[in-house]
Amino acid sequence: MTLLSRDTELARLNTALAAAEAGATAIVLIEGAAGCGKSETLRTVADTARERGATVLWAAATPEGPATGHRALDEWAEALPTPVADSAPFTATAFTAAVRGLDGPAPLVICLDDLQYADTASLACLTGATRAPRGTGLLLVLTGPLGGPGADARDAVTELLRHPGFDRIRLGRLDRAATAALLRDRLRGAARGETADRLYARTGGNPLLLKALLSEYDTARPEPAGPFADAVRACLQRCGRPARDLARALAVLGTHATLQRAAAIAGAAPADAARALAALEETGLTDGPELRHPDIAAAALDTLGAAERTRLYGRTAEVLYADRAEAETVASYLRVHGSAPGDWAVRTLCEAGQQALAADEAERAAACLQLAHAGTDDEPTRWRIGLQLAALTWRLTPAAAEQHLDAPLAALRAGRPGAPTGSLARLLVSQGRAAEAAEVLRLAPSGAGALRDLFAVPPASESDETLLCAALWTHPGDPRGASTAERLLEGTPLAHDTFEPLVQAVRILLHTGHPRRAAARCGELHADAEHRRARGWQAMFASLRGEALVHLGDLAGAERAASAAVAAVAGRGGTFMYRPVAVLVTALTAMGRYDDAARHLPLPLPDQLPDQLPGTVHALPYLRARGRYYLATHRAQAALSEFLDVGRLAERWGLDHCGGLPWRIDAADALLRLRRPGEARVLTTAQLAVPGIGPRTRGMALRLHAATEETHGRPALLTRAIADLRGCGDRLELAKAVADFGRSLQTLGEGPRAGSVIRRAWRLADECDATPLCEEILPDRPRGDAGAEVRRCAPTAADPDIDLLSQSERRVAALASAGYTNREIGAKLFVTTSTVEQHLTRIYRKLNISRRQDLPIDLQLDILEHVGVQ
Repeated sequence: MTLLSRDTELARLNTALAAAEAGATAIVLIEGAAGCGKSETLRTVADTARERGATVLWAAATPEGPATGHRALDEWAEALPTPVADSAPFTATAFTAAVRGLDGPAPLVICLDDLQYADTASLACLTGATRAPRGTGLLLVLTGPLGGPGADARDAVTELLRHPGFDRIRLGRLDRAATAALLRDRLRGAARGETADRLYARTGGNPLLLKALLSEYDTARPEPAGPFADAVRACLQRCGRPARDLARALAVLGTHATLQRAAAIAGAAPADAARALAALEETGLTDGPELRHPDIAAAALDTLGAAERTRLYGRTAEVLYADRAEAETVASYLRVHGSAPGDWAVRTLCEAGQQALAADEAERAAACLQLAHAGTDDEPTRWRIGLQLAALTWRLTPAAAEQHLDAPLAALRAGRPGAPTGSLARLLVSQGRAAEAAEVLRLAPSGAGALRDLFAVPPASESDETLLCAALWTHPGDPRGASTAERLLEGTPLAHDTFEPLVQAVRILLHTGHPRRAAARCGELHADAEHRRARGWQAMFASLRGEALVHLGDLAGAERAASAAVAAVAGRGGTFMYRPVAVLVTALTAMGRYDDAARHLPLPLPDQLPDQLPGTVHALPYLRARGRYYLATHRAQAALSEFLDVGRLAERWGLDHCGGLPWRIDAADALLRLRRPGEARVLTTAQLAVPGIGPRTRGMALRLHAATEETHGRPALLTRAIADLRGCGDRLELAKAVADFGRSLQTLGEGPRAGSVIRRAWRLADECDATPLCEEILPDRPRGDAGAEVRRCAPTAADPDIDLLSQSERRVAALASAGYTNREIGAKLFVTTSTVEQHLTRIYRKLNISRRQDLPIDLQLDILEHVGVQ
């Protein structure tokens, strides 16, 4: 058997064996840490002695009692004339009988492994054997731990020390050179130095650990129940319980380990802990006050049951808290422990949650706050933590965020002391629960002022809490708000404290007619939220982007954005799910994909009276989208009912002041399908009278209002609608308006111009992927037909080149094409009628036309840009 780096020790043992062969008595005590080769060295001595003709007795003591190892008894059975029964203990009587029975010419070699576990009577026999006269030599080889044997064996060792033939050999760990040699032997070739260094760093040169690790050399890392883990546990077992308990404490502490903390966790006195650490250090399991490698820590903890491990982590959290460790450090152990055992733990978890939030680690923050929320018995504290969780978990799971507000809301309604008001109202508003937020303000002693202070934006009303909450949810369409919102979006990074203001800024852009900028910024914010794995935020910005794309007529893009929003919070979106589903249904319906739209409609929303609808503004766009679906599938009466429900809720919640919910336009559309133009006209007139109406809403209202007019009055209204819709960038609504304008020209007998206008409308609808609208405009024209694409792009006599006109000529031509007289054109452009006539003469000559009815439609579609008609 080969023992690396043990030449000196083996030479000393050979010297002792030679003395016994010469008839003398020699005693050798081999000391060393667990796993450093004491037993292997002892076996080498026994094998050598047997080969040289000596009689060998072997026994191994165990912690459970006298030396009774089965392996030792097997060895004895080979040596004794009368084999010892396998169950016979190594007691004083058995030993004495064995020694007398072997009294012969050959030297006697007695090997006892783990001296520290031997009983007093057996040790007395050993010491007596060294004093008794013999006719042959005697070699007594004992192994024990560093630092001396236990109390029972100490007196025996002291007596053996007095013997003139006593020698003490200390076995240490292998150095780096010996580690490299062992590696070369294992791999049967050269080993790189850095590989040997890694092995040494993991094992500390402990031979047992090294050999176990090398047996798993080809695996990515040692298995939890593999040889290396078994070797670690064997070393810990041999080191004794104090060292084993200390090792487990060090394993749990990890990089936070100090001897004082580990001693407190293990319940050891400082001196005992120091001795245990020294034993672990000699074994190579530790490097300073830390375990040498995470695999050693895992093996040390592996034998603990679930309950023991839980208690260990709880005790560690207590010790770290008492030692003033960082809140997150303590909280990490409480999270594993799974509870908050006391007020100190709740406070620590809350502090750690805030720290995690500041570091933008939402999942860790939520875990801390959830544990604190479950661990406190104080209701106001639980409500306060619940509100923090509501604000935090929205970015992860909107449904859970809504649930966190139920308990404090119920407490406030019940009049229990300590129930929150301002923060609760703000969170209800941010979740779209405007009615409940208004209820909170009515119940709160401070009233609406508290919420207004929290949001720091202009209120919609000084006295009505519902209107105030609605104003905070959907900001009124103040044109000055767009520039403020854009500055906020440009200069504010996405974070926990900026999420709500950024969402609000995007809404302002949408409601003030800037969907393109809103879509672009939402794309950036969605990517940021996706990088942070904030699914709630992803859903919000994807949904808002989808709304913006609908406002631009990009139906395919809106479908993709809304689908991403739905997927981000599938099954955990709560009432917020109504909003992205509304965008998705709107886009699918406009594209004619009615079956796909229908699959998203059965959300649990009562098809009854508004009083039975969920108290969330997210339900309103869903009702509107469902109404548009009914309208597209020829159920105008059902659609009208949906739109009127939207109107009643919008009026009740104070949301009827903005352009985000044009329910009157929708209802007017349904009424026109039901051939009730008079009622439709009342609604469009009322919509046009809403203060601060945006260009998109105004353009849609003008288009439907034109349908209620006499034939000759429609072109002027439709021209204004076209100007508004082109200015806001909504190609889908623009296509509808242009198509209506073309049909009105047909009715007035202007066929050539009407054909050009209708072709333009079809092209706009085709660009939007609005298949039903394309079929409505030109039923016989297939989409995607290459020939049709060439024909619609080719110049015709009805489409002269307006680029030939100067800017001033283009302004005059645009107004003339819109039906203004020469005098009206002069008044709008602040020029004389004669100047207008001169411009028209040049315009006709350049465009090769003879009358204003032949002016190209492009001038009318471009009227907002060139003449500023409102």
